[in-house]
Amino acid sequence: MRSGRRAACAIALAGAAALALPACAPHRLAPPALEEGQVRARFVRALAERAERARAVEARVALWPHSASRGALPGAEAVLLLAAPDAFRLRVGSSFGTALDLGAHDDSVVAYVPSRRLAVRLGAAGESLGVRSPAAVVCRALGATWNPDAAAWAAPERSDSLLVVRWLEDGDSLALGVGTSGLPRWARIARPDGPALDVRYPAWSWVDGASWPTGVALSDGGGRFQVECRLRHVRFAARPDRRRLAVVTPADAGRLGWLGLRRALERLEEL
Repeated sequence: MRSGRRAACAIALAGAAALALPACAPHRLAPPALEEGQVRARFVRALAERAERARAVEARVALWPHSASRGALPGAEAVLLLAAPDAFRLRVGSSFGTALDLGAHDDSVVAYVPSRRLAVRLGAAGESLGVRSPAAVVCRALGATWNPDAAAWAAPERSDSLLVVRWLEDGDSLALGVGTSGLPRWARIARPDGPALDVRYPAWSWVDGASWPTGVALSDGGGRFQVECRLRHVRFAARPDRRRLAVVTPADAGRLGWLGLRRALERLEEL
């Protein structure tokens, strides 16, 4: 009986002590947030590592597109060649070979659909897409090489555990959410008279001495189209092979307009 009373008293004392401790000790619900300067330093260091490697990247990519009008579309496998700052090539596979071969350099886009023998060439793709230098935007999105200026870092915002920086580039509005690790969690780019591009980075991996985004989700500002990308077998080279970046289209291939290319992107499973 006495042992039971002693145990009850001990429990009561422990409970009272637990209630009293917050009044005596500093009230802290979470670890102290990193100083903004620390987050920026980590970001700058990791960005420099990625930017150097983004000059020549090859990776296998699993794509899961989603259209607001058609819902989830079948996934596809692709080979990605990235040559920052402004060139890439994406070859989307099918059970019969290549479904779509898409390449871009600066403001020019070339695409070829082998099964239909249809090609598209856009010399000023930015005007059609509403995005300045679309190839450069894709490179920055897939390599997470967004580079806010000093003014953006001078007055960052806090959103939960993220630092949010905003800045302007040639009239475009950009925003970036950076975690305490110094790695981007999301990015957004928009033009005053054009569509927006939202990018999320749900997964990162350590590849050849650098943190690299291996999970990337891209969507337009209106939520009409989204594609989730999972990168694997990521490899870096000292310099890009420009011959492999070129999309070759047959001279007798039919011509496809921008709207046709957009429909092709939304119907990868039919190519």
